[in-house]
Amino acid sequence: MKKILAILILFMPLFVFAQFENIRVSILNGPTFSWMTTDDNTIETQGARIGYKLHVQGEYLLNDRFSLTGGLGLSLAQGGQLLYTKGGNLWSESKLNIPRGDSLPNGVELGYRVAYVDFPFGFKMRTNEFGRFKFYAQMPEFSLGIRTNAKGSIEGIGVSTSDEQIKSQIPFINISWGLGIGTEYRISDNISLTGGLRFFQSITDVTDDDGRYFDGSKENSKGKFNNIGLRIGVVF
Repeated sequence: MKKILAILILFMPLFVFAQFENIRVSILNGPTFSWMTTDDNTIETQGARIGYKLHVQGEYLLNDRFSLTGGLGLSLAQGGQLLYTKGGNLWSESKLNIPRGDSLPNGVELGYRVAYVDFPFGFKMRTNEFGRFKFYAQMPEFSLGIRTNAKGSIEGIGVSTSDEQIKSQIPFINISWGLGIGTEYRISDNISLTGGLRFFQSITDVTDDDGRYFDGSKENSKGKFNNIGLRIGVVF
């Protein structure tokens, strides 16, 4: 029931915005490839994660070439893996389902899988039509993400676990910036197919900073989500 309600809320803007002549509405979805980075050289990017995004996007047409965009969407299974050279109480805000979760070993790998409700907005430029094709660049684009769920995994010497509940380790709000390129193929006066690539990166810190290493020093890194996604859909 919750999933059905979420889908109805997501597509509600389609029926509202489609009533205005200077508004175009797109239904966009596709797989994503995400990974994590930090500003701490003792924490290494170790792996990536395959996820999924579904968005409804509205465009307010300034003219035939330029538009302002805004929308609503879901981002699922975003994240990646980080290798911590120094161990300790790294996920101090979470109650882990393993013994000695407050003393994770040196060289431990922590995996993140996070879901967000997204509110993207930005600026879009498109070319004149070549045959039935138009090409576009969407930049800059920003997004406000509201964290809805977060699961984690731990792999290290003497410890292995998955599906740990780590919502308390991930800030509730994530602000990101991005850009995208792609094409639109007109199949009628009012409907086009669209496809493209989109890159997004977090601006705000996406990891909790309350952990402590074995030597008592604070884990104070700034973590970022990086994301490349394929966007395919329909424009009305």
